[in-house]
Amino acid sequence: MTGRSVEFLFGESAGRIEVPLPDLPSGVKAYTVPKPRPDDDLEFSDDIDRVPRDRRGRVKPRQVDLLPAARAVPFCLPSTLSKSDLKWVLRTKSGRLWTGVVAQFGDRAWEAAAELVRSGVAVLRCSVDGFDYRPHVLRLTEGWQAARLDHLNELTGRQDPEVARATLAELLEGVRELSDELGRLKDIELGAALRAPVGSRTGTTVWSVFEDAVRGACYWYSHDGANTELTAKQVASEAFRDSKRWTPERETAFANLVGRSFTEAVKVTDVEILMRGPLRWHVGSVIADAHSTCPWIGLPAGGIELLGTVDQSDVRGVFVIENKDAFEQVCTNTDIYHRWLCVWGAGYASRPLVTFLSAFDQLPIAAWCDLDADGIGIINNLSVRLGREIHPVAMDVEWWAAGPHRRQTPSELERGRARAARLAIDGPVALRSLAAAIAPTGDGREQESQYREVLPILGPAVMRWEP
Repeated sequence: MTGRSVEFLFGESAGRIEVPLPDLPSGVKAYTVPKPRPDDDLEFSDDIDRVPRDRRGRVKPRQVDLLPAARAVPFCLPSTLSKSDLKWVLRTKSGRLWTGVVAQFGDRAWEAAAELVRSGVAVLRCSVDGFDYRPHVLRLTEGWQAARLDHLNELTGRQDPEVARATLAELLEGVRELSDELGRLKDIELGAALRAPVGSRTGTTVWSVFEDAVRGACYWYSHDGANTELTAKQVASEAFRDSKRWTPERETAFANLVGRSFTEAVKVTDVEILMRGPLRWHVGSVIADAHSTCPWIGLPAGGIELLGTVDQSDVRGVFVIENKDAFEQVCTNTDIYHRWLCVWGAGYASRPLVTFLSAFDQLPIAAWCDLDADGIGIINNLSVRLGREIHPVAMDVEWWAAGPHRRQTPSELERGRARAARLAIDGPVALRSLAAAIAPTGDGREQESQYREVLPILGPAVMRWEP
């Protein structure tokens, strides 16, 4: 992959199966509707099949979603629809019944819906009876649901550009850490459209995203956010003008300004996928650089559902680290991130992590986890859900036997013994001997106890999997 751009799409089609239906519009395909699973992000979930099936295991859906057949240009509204039509679409919250779509577009309803699907703006839910299908509900994709208000503001143009820029410049005057943003704002010519200034550290061109990120950063710096615990809700309620809602774009733009991942800058209930390596990530309209940002960038879990692209990449592989402290050690005390993308996904095989890793289907994936039944289980879960091999690093019987083993309660040991016994039979082939060694006692060794021995040799141990 050296020397060429990489682009991929995250979003609605993940975890689905295509359904062959006749006479679909050009550029549109039908996919199964994923069955709900309340434990979707649980570490030890065994239910990994979200495709609806009958009692014989056959895929016979009663509903399908119409999605784009090819990658859509991220956050690009279709030019074939009028401004008033686009405003109507972006004002959609939960969804629009097909009767409402027909009322808005009339005879153009089917054509307009197909264009919205092709462009990645909307999903059309249809009921299915054999090979017959009928449209039921039109809804925005997850990505557009998160970004619709920003783009709606762009269409409506309610703010006076000069007043908006002057108001934000006045707020920036007293914040030394954002003096460069103030300079860029003042350099914008009179009469220019209301857009984020060129070169802004926010990484966006959308004014509303830029404005809220700047307002949030001003509040954060003025309240000593680096040393004071501020909550995400507190920053939003105090800093934003017309919304208390963080979107993945705003979170990433704000993190770019304060130089920390979002969950490190403010207290939140959600987690991030942390990463460092040779790629640049587009979170909607915002760009985040995973290589130059030290020690890492954080991609909000909600951002995974956006239309995401990665470019200017020279990634040789993806290295998943279970524990956050170990992830920090890898990012700061090794040079692996120059070639491999190092990733921490909250310590278990969550749905956002699986979705993210699925985009790297042509690259090797390695993992370093705790040497216990749960660490083996994480690799097993990832391997099964991705349908591919995950290469374990520094995880064998010798490393485990060297100890020290962490102290556990009797119930924890019993659980470890039972799980290790199962994994010794049907777990990843490369880790079955380790699982068999753990099974009699349930003992486990944490990554943190391996730093002195593993970190100096981690580079060669990981890079041997390069193609």
